[in-house]
Amino acid sequence: MDTRTLLLVLSPIIIISLILQISAIVSIVKKPVMGNDKIIWLLISLFINPLGPILYFAVGSTKLDEKAAQLQDNEERYQ
Repeated sequence: MDTRTLLLVLSPIIIISLILQISAIVSIVKKPVMGNDKIIWLLISLFINPLGPILYFAVGSTKLDEKAAQLQDNEERYQ
């Protein structure tokens, strides 16, 4: 298999992986959660590619949403 064929075969995989990674990073950054959870998910998404972004969307996204809801509830209680 020559280099050109290999590049043609791997290009869709690389593109999908980059799209997943960028989507995960944007999603994590937009979440209104402070602290270590956000940083940990960013590191997982960046360095465990392509499994990290998949894990984030499967597990981490809902966990960060729950933390954001808790923060919002606490803010509403103290106002």
